[in-house]
Amino acid sequence: MVIFGYIRWSKEIWEKDERSRIMEVLISRRSNLENELYARIYYTKSVAAYISLHPDVTEEEFHNLASELVGADSVINSMSISPSGVISAVYPTRGHEAAIGLDLLDHPARRKIVEQTIHTGRTYVAGPVELVEGGIAFISYTPIFDKTGDIPWEFWGMTDIVIFRDSLFEAAGLSSNEGGAQIALRGYDGLGAGGEVFFGDPAVFDDRPVQVTVQLPDGEWILAGVPLGGWAGYLDQDLTMVVILVGSSIVIAILIGILVGAFLKLRASRQQLRALNEDKNRLISIIAHDLRSPVAAVSSLSKELLEPGESALSGEMREIAGLLQASSEDSLMLLENLLDWVRSRERGEFTRNDQIDLGKLTFETASLFQSLARNRSVEIDKEIPEGILVYGDPRILQTILRNLISNAVKFSPTGGQVKIGLLSRDENEVKVYVRDFGRGMRDQQVARILRGEGDGSSGNSGHEPSSGLGLSLCRDLLARCGQSMYIDSELGVGTTVSFTFPVILPAK
Repeated sequence: MVIFGYIRWSKEIWEKDERSRIMEVLISRRSNLENELYARIYYTKSVAAYISLHPDVTEEEFHNLASELVGADSVINSMSISPSGVISAVYPTRGHEAAIGLDLLDHPARRKIVEQTIHTGRTYVAGPVELVEGGIAFISYTPIFDKTGDIPWEFWGMTDIVIFRDSLFEAAGLSSNEGGAQIALRGYDGLGAGGEVFFGDPAVFDDRPVQVTVQLPDGEWILAGVPLGGWAGYLDQDLTMVVILVGSSIVIAILIGILVGAFLKLRASRQQLRALNEDKNRLISIIAHDLRSPVAAVSSLSKELLEPGESALSGEMREIAGLLQASSEDSLMLLENLLDWVRSRERGEFTRNDQIDLGKLTFETASLFQSLARNRSVEIDKEIPEGILVYGDPRILQTILRNLISNAVKFSPTGGQVKIGLLSRDENEVKVYVRDFGRGMRDQQVARILRGEGDGSSGNSGHEPSSGLGLSLCRDLLARCGQSMYIDSELGVGTTVSFTFPVILPAK
């Protein structure tokens, strides 16, 4: 019983490892397949975008546009346009003359596709289907809406592209037998689990397969994999393994004794680790409550001493007070960054997602640095209006803005300017920038910061030391949100740091 129990346990461990390995293969192939497919779908989107603004497009103009887009793409069979659903032009024309004049709305199967694309406004991937001229292909249909007339989004027609199935799979590196696994794909006409299997052995889907979803613009495919020979092939086909395990029962008993001893040691180690973790938490508490308060007090006191008309300090003492304020504010910023750095690595931290008014949060954050900016004669120009709503964790966004504005003010020359605004804005995300006009940075410094290696060089102004921790923290927090940070810097001109953040779509 012990031996067969071990065999069962060993098989479960093997299956778990095998599922993880096959999952890695499937995720890689899914990524390749989506990249290769969408690269072709964007051809039709480009044509649709052009015609929506030039609804009187001529056949010659279409051929020139199609030639530029798909002329050298061996995965593409043809591309066509269909005003009001009737095919008027095909590229290349040779070999596809019979398609010209075909009314898609009179074709039972294609009528359903056209009506669905008009209703959803999205691209539809049909097939795979067998082509009259030979070969099997997917057909990607994209609706075109006239945006130049009095009626908004008036249906103009369709554009479609024929994608060779085998060439697409070859470009994506997809094989039915890869890395000791059988791979299959189902979801005819984007129907996902309800669609037929069109690649690989259908039996794969009957053997508890590992599965991932390939997302289409309107629908999905299911990519699945199992080990060669299926899950039942492990141990069931190798009786020698059973014999070896029977002969090794004594060794197993010894190993059990060793495992018991290791378990006891592990339990003692866990208790020690728990105690160390509690010490770490106490240390963080000391930093948060016992160190932050006096540093903030020094910053506040020095700020009050520097307020106009409130201090009778001499010029030399005011200069010392100014240095004290700058030093305490730098220390406070470093302390805040260290605390955020620790919290960002604690499981469960920075997980709250809320609606955020970007303009209001930017104004509030920039206000924290007005005193520092005034002492340096630096103007902070905020160009983000209130009412722009983004979605995410307010603490993450404020930490990012706090670090970028602090760096820009600190590294600006006396009498300089800091600008905060939007580089771009669409229905999915905004791109926020913070720009200073200091000395700028070398490309090597920018690369080191983006790699998370810090800076360790002097700043843009006054040769203030910079650890690069703030920018590295910003980069890590943005990556955690699935967003990106960019740095554009030029010596003698200044530095622009920008980042993307998701927006909240307005209710329709």
